[in-house]
Amino acid sequence: MNYDRILDLVMSAMQDETTWRKTWQSQPGLHQNWVTKHVYSGTNQLMTMIASWKYGYTQPYWLTYKQVIDLGGNVKGQKATPAIYFGSGKDKKDEDKTYKFAKPYNIFNIEQTGIELPPIEMRQTKLERPYEIAQALNVEVESAPHHNPSYSPSRDLIRMPMPGQFESDDAHQSTFYHECIHATGHHSRLDRDMTGAFGSEDYAKEEFVAELGSVFLCAELGVTYDLQQHASYFNSWQKAIESDPKYLLKAATAARKATEYCMSQFTLMRKYDKAA
Repeated sequence: MNYDRILDLVMSAMQDETTWRKTWQSQPGLHQNWVTKHVYSGTNQLMTMIASWKYGYTQPYWLTYKQVIDLGGNVKGQKATPAIYFGSGKDKKDEDKTYKFAKPYNIFNIEQTGIELPPIEMRQTKLERPYEIAQALNVEVESAPHHNPSYSPSRDLIRMPMPGQFESDDAHQSTFYHECIHATGHHSRLDRDMTGAFGSEDYAKEEFVAELGSVFLCAELGVTYDLQQHASYFNSWQKAIESDPKYLLKAATAARKATEYCMSQFTLMRKYDKAA
């Protein structure tokens, strides 16, 4: 598969200072197809979020060209965002064998289409007690003024500074969710490779997964992700992404899986609490 268009969008967004100056409020929620309501995979989730940051889209809704035309919209002169369709098929020579494939296609944000949106209320999804995510994961949290944000796989423990030490509540929550994504990699949960020493390639890969997961979890929970504060985080991975575009796609997929795990465990905990 040709990753050039995807890589071009990601790298140009990372290198463009305007990408990191988000001053608007977006509709909470992960990005999805407006017609089918399908929530995008990790890779497409990342692509649509980056496009939104770069071009200022506030709605997380996207359409294919055909869907735009079918709904009476128009995207003449608009710049499409590349996405990937992941599918599978049967081997023509051996029907018992299947194969997977990835096919690029274009999508447009609903704000580019001229399609009138029905009134959409801004949902209040932010948690009053963000540490409930850790509770749902059954991860211990220690907060103290002298702590740096960190996760210890050997102790299955998140350490955090005090909430008041952060510039804002959103900054506190986004940092905490970064550590929660790390915790999903524990062998008792999603069992990612957490053995990389500081400064190693494996360590860097896990950090990338955690930061992308924090972006996705913030979107899910209505937390404003401070792009400028985290720009250096993404810029530090430019060389790795340029040398191996699949590195980006794998990290995005792992981050999406980690986000889904956090939300499923949280939803399950809330369900049991209501039943109690």
